[in-house]
Amino acid sequence: NRYCTSALRQFLPLLEKHQGKEAEEDHQAELQRQLGDYRVSGFPIHLPFSDVASIVEAAYSTGVHKTEIPNTEFALAVYVHAYPKQILSVWIYVASLVCNR
Repeated sequence: NRYCTSALRQFLPLLEKHQGKEAEEDHQAELQRQLGDYRVSGFPIHLPFSDVASIVEAAYSTGVHKTEIPNTEFALAVYVHAYPKQILSVWIYVASLVCNR
């Protein structure tokens, strides 16, 4: 779902800025307002970058993709924040969406 992915992309830098605190409640309310026709299930994952395989494994381990509900849509957003000394902070948001109509 491109619309949800866009909303999630805007949210991830705020999580980095606020270290994952405070922004979560505001985000949930805003996401529900924007995607009111959908039931959204998902969450952000925060981890340091070590290699691509571990990031892919973290996304798969959520199990969000294992739904059996027909017509489920998915959203995935990634944000990487660089710090000195080649330290990378990676945020991934995975979500499934089911239309309520």
